[in-house]
Amino acid sequence: MKKLALLLLLLICSFPVPAMAAAQIKVYVAEFAVTGAPNKDELKVMLQTLLASRLNGERLLVVDPPAAAEVVVSGSYAGIGKSFSLDALVKNSSGTVMTRAFTQGESQEELLAAVGKLAQNLTEGILGAQPAPPLPPTDIVRKEVVPVPASDIIKAQPMEKVGATGWISQRLDGVMVAMVAGKTLENGDKELYIADKHSLKLYRLGKDLTLVCEVALQKQENILAIDTADLDGDGVQELYVTIQTLELLTSQVWQVKGNTFVRLAEKLPYFFRGIALAGGEKKIYVQQMGRDADFYGDVFELVKVGDKYELKNPLKLPRFAFLYNFNQFTDGAGRLYFVVLHENGYLLVYNKEGEELWRSNDKYGGSEVYFIRDDLANVRITGDPYRWIYLEQRIVVTKEGEIIVPQNSSDWAVGKVRSYRKSTVCSLGWNGSSLEEKWHTRESQNYLADFSYDQEKKELILLQVVKREGIFSKGASAVAIKKVE
Repeated sequence: MKKLALLLLLLICSFPVPAMAAAQIKVYVAEFAVTGAPNKDELKVMLQTLLASRLNGERLLVVDPPAAAEVVVSGSYAGIGKSFSLDALVKNSSGTVMTRAFTQGESQEELLAAVGKLAQNLTEGILGAQPAPPLPPTDIVRKEVVPVPASDIIKAQPMEKVGATGWISQRLDGVMVAMVAGKTLENGDKELYIADKHSLKLYRLGKDLTLVCEVALQKQENILAIDTADLDGDGVQELYVTIQTLELLTSQVWQVKGNTFVRLAEKLPYFFRGIALAGGEKKIYVQQMGRDADFYGDVFELVKVGDKYELKNPLKLPRFAFLYNFNQFTDGAGRLYFVVLHENGYLLVYNKEGEELWRSNDKYGGSEVYFIRDDLANVRITGDPYRWIYLEQRIVVTKEGEIIVPQNSSDWAVGKVRSYRKSTVCSLGWNGSSLEEKWHTRESQNYLADFSYDQEKKELILLQVVKREGIFSKGASAVAIKKVE
């Protein structure tokens, strides 16, 4: 087994290398250290071979012996019951640590995918540790308007870079799933509601991010989304929390009184989403869950009458649209359009009659928030007794008609699980026939879980996952602010 694996490694290294190989970084992958596995002698060589084959590519060249390498990768495998963890450390020729990476799986069937993910993270870390051009001084890159020249040849113009470098909070323990801005206080501080899977927190955002109060829900109550509104007009915002319990919607409404969360309503069978349609007043809209349909029927506006909630003003959506993936905008002539984020990541534009007018080539959105439902009818086809439904990212439309949407990327999948490693936020405008980019934020190395846009201050407030949850870690998140100028 060992001789065969080493032969495969040498064959990989002897493949013809294209002309650009001079720019490749030479990498040696050492045998893995293996604990908690019965076949550790075979496994350590197999993991070495698998990782080497996945690292070898356009930018990295796997070599043997280690003396010929510029960087050395040392890996370890730890088995814990049926689960496992893969860890790797990369050092350069002088022994300095360049990057670290880890991944994990719940069974041996996930081993190949985990090695692929580890290789991707190591590749990004190795390349990221190389000298690179200076980062731009601002977080917003605005697209330059290029005048129509007299010639048929258009030369690329330099991008205008605008905006401040921004601000980022201290690390928040745990992987947060949702965030929404509350009211702005008299001193200019802003309220921020942030949720993980089983708790709600209220922060005050000023010079620092300060925790005001929090409340824990029951373990079986899974938070999917949160939004704020003052539906009863008493000047105090309510927090609308979408919750799934045992495949049923059991959503709740909360309010902070003093420094304490108080529950106003519970067991509501609705998905909630706060939307400012076409840049207008933000309202709470709802959709229900059907027995077979995950998002059933029309979208309704939620209104509060006394202590009760009622549904009014049904809104029929175009194809592929549901509560969490659409908004509206108008053009200069006042014509109304729908913008929809397709489940495959493409932005779609429809007229009010439901005719598709345009579809993007690039992918946008990307969310790791999902809920599951029984899917026994398709288990023979999918091999999974459950159906996984992902909630999409917000689409914000400003008063000026700008369409702001996140773009999470560098994803991998183990079965139906998603994981995103990079993110940016883009602004697009309708030119009468298609959406064109106006600006985008500099790419972040973190997954963007949720965001808010303050139109008055021209600020993006971003909820980022800065460390993944692991076997021995609950992960970490942070809030960042980027000025759009």
